[in-house]
Amino acid sequence: MSQANPPGVPIEARPGCLRVTETYLCLEGEGVSLGCPTFLVRLSGCNLRCWWCDSKFSSFDESEARELGWEALRDMALESGAGWVSFTGGEPTFRGGGEMESLALLCRALRGAGRKVKVETNGLLLPAALDGAVDLWSVAPKWDGSLDGGAQSTPAMRFDLGALAEFCRRFGGGGLQLKFVITSDSRGLPRESDLERVRSILAALPEARRTPVLLVPEGLSSGADYAARCRALGEAALAGLKDFWRGWDLRVLPQWHRVLYGDARKR
Repeated sequence: MSQANPPGVPIEARPGCLRVTETYLCLEGEGVSLGCPTFLVRLSGCNLRCWWCDSKFSSFDESEARELGWEALRDMALESGAGWVSFTGGEPTFRGGGEMESLALLCRALRGAGRKVKVETNGLLLPAALDGAVDLWSVAPKWDGSLDGGAQSTPAMRFDLGALAEFCRRFGGGGLQLKFVITSDSRGLPRESDLERVRSILAALPEARRTPVLLVPEGLSSGADYAARCRALGEAALAGLKDFWRGWDLRVLPQWHRVLYGDARKR
């Protein structure tokens, strides 16, 4: 099914279905559930266009999308045996009304069966349909760190402080992690404009003090170079503990799937 997805318009799925790019069993690659056996559901379509996105086949283009019923997805997830089910994309919250209801039914059914549900999102949307249906929100605000100052916010890459504050107020007691992808300069060092943007966002979110903050090196580079980027970001974080980062629940984590498998898909 070959369809391009305008960033502001979700493609509607058939009733009871979700638009899915791929599903697979894996070890969780990011965040507080790092390393946990996870059944991953990659939903198609996104409302942003991040230049460093590692799943453009699901966000920029929906040519690999297929429609699957939420009950079939439930059965697949339960059959996998994984304790966690992660919805990623694309952007899971960027759904039409009917598809969002199907996602909510699926999340509630999985939690009712004893599974933990994680939703990865850019944090621009907080659908009411998912109230009480998610164990862990992984919110990753987006901006273009290759640009300076106010130019970092573009139609393709942006964040909303009001929406982020709402996530923190509602889920900051244990149901939320804030993930910031940090790009690197030509020397392989964390880009200072990215680190400054993270600090500026968090300075405007006093509610975020209760929330794990993850700094993750962008994953366009793997192997030894990616390990070097991880080390450099870790050193920058440690250097900031006597300044901005004092007392924060800060974590510098790799994309574990990059460490283990490089650029291989379905890992």
